[in-house]
Amino acid sequence: MPQLAPDHAMSKRIFLSLCLLAFSGVSGVMAQTPIKSDVYAWKDAPVEKTRTGFKRTIVSGMATDFQYLDIFATTLKKKKTEDKGVHADFEEMIIVKDGSLKITINGKSKTVGQGSVAMIMPGDEHSFENAANGETTYYVFRYKSKNPVDLERGRKSGGSFVMDWNDVKFIPRSDGKGGTRNFFTKSTAMGRRLELHSTLLDPRNSSHDPHHHRAEELVVVLHANVEMYLGPEEKGGRTKKATDGDIIYLVSNEYHALSNPGNEPALYIAFQFE
Repeated sequence: MPQLAPDHAMSKRIFLSLCLLAFSGVSGVMAQTPIKSDVYAWKDAPVEKTRTGFKRTIVSGMATDFQYLDIFATTLKKKKTEDKGVHADFEEMIIVKDGSLKITINGKSKTVGQGSVAMIMPGDEHSFENAANGETTYYVFRYKSKNPVDLERGRKSGGSFVMDWNDVKFIPRSDGKGGTRNFFTKSTAMGRRLELHSTLLDPRNSSHDPHHHRAEELVVVLHANVEMYLGPEEKGGRTKKATDGDIIYLVSNEYHALSNPGNEPALYIAFQFE
């Protein structure tokens, strides 16, 4: 069989490599299916061992404004560290489920506990270290926008940050049902509006009547036995139960309402994005 000239052989290898990369990129996007409104239970999440502890994959797919959204939980054993390095094409939000987590971003560190939040912009170096005497678990929300990444918008809105639960003021609700902590409402490199708050909902109360909004939303249940109404309309939908560790996902314009039928306060975090 005749041999290709060196320059022809190299051109062919480059062409085949580019084709493979293009096909991989397209197939990766096509493989993502839209995430459905539902309760994604902590107990049902598949668990895999890692060199530092465990990983639970909770849900993965496509959102209205995100090319992909991966939600998983990392458990670090005592004194273990996850060196994440730098990611250029996606953003991460961290919520501490339990324990104590030392978060380092671009050389600056902060140690925070349950309910605390971090946002890590593309291009920022970061790592996570277990600062507790036992295990520490945190959620990772990893996502990429369908629109081009806007690094300048992310920088102008404050860039990467860490917010300690105890530094966010608790505001009692005017209706006497509990209270909220408003963490942030801002734009980032991947979203034009991202909003996060926590809610303490008193027993035998509903957060609000069924309503809907354009932004998609997810709820992280920190401590509760709650019920979430899901429906195409204000009535006639379905009710799903959720408990500690579960993730409730709400697609754009899904009618929803969360209630606490139990005898103790419910604590959860809600995150809207578009």
